[in-house]
Amino acid sequence: MRYDVVVVGGGPSGATAAEDLARAGRRVAMLDRAGRIKPCGGAIPPRLIDDFHIPESQIVAKIGTARMISPTQRSVDIPIENGFVGMVDREHFDEFLRVRANEAGADRFTGTFLRIERDENGPTIVYRDKVSREEKRLETKLIIGADGARSDVARAEVPGGDTIPYVIAYHE
Repeated sequence: MRYDVVVVGGGPSGATAAEDLARAGRRVAMLDRAGRIKPCGGAIPPRLIDDFHIPESQIVAKIGTARMISPTQRSVDIPIENGFVGMVDREHFDEFLRVRANEAGADRFTGTFLRIERDENGPTIVYRDKVSREEKRLETKLIIGADGARSDVARAEVPGGDTIPYVIAYHE
């Protein structure tokens, strides 16, 4: 099968893109590694909760103040604009979004992106299937690289995409 779009990455951006494209009638494949916990606070502003129809069941806390602490232990409390920021558990939230994309019509694949190949028919995503460990292919017209700050898609396809020196996050 040849897809209109293959989305590499099933986090919030990738899963939302896959869902929107599937709802628009496109043939969509979403490739995600799955099985990892992201070093991300999971903060979602109220407007996004409404705009993206995030159910209350996904909100694990509502935070009204952000506290910034310097290396010298000085702290500043900053009130959150519009009352609160909703906090989600990324492990469950990301899976919720991937399921929603699948229910909208996106085909879901779990594995590791390896490379992009091209021929007269267009690009093909080559990935290693998580279960079988075999190399598999997804033929497509368009690729969306939603695989994070250190994107393997960007490294493969965007000039200079392999030169980002570091991305550091701390999650407690």
